[in-house]
Amino acid sequence: SNINVFLRVRPCAKPSPHFTCEPEKGFVTFETERHGPEGDVNHNKTVHNFRFNGIMPMSVTQQEALDMVAKPVVDDVLNGLNGTIFAYGQTGSGKTFTITGGP
Repeated sequence: SNINVFLRVRPCAKPSPHFTCEPEKGFVTFETERHGPEGDVNHNKTVHNFRFNGIMPMSVTQQEALDMVAKPVVDDVLNGLNGTIFAYGQTGSGKTFTITGGP
């Protein structure tokens, strides 16, 4: 199999207006403001687009996440292939919960 990259959007009480997600297309967009809070001017790119093999929105259940990410890897391993699932993210972002499902 190939390397696949998935994004799980963590549920939050107040989603950022600068983040948009299109799970069906595999795209997320981050927008930064041209002028910072202290009046600094941002001369860099203000829109950043990223594409993923799959995006799990805030409403995804643990079972749906495992079916999307882990099941194909486990199926390959049972057929004699090597497989790895690697979770990456900021401390406290939910990596362990995503992999193990919590207590």
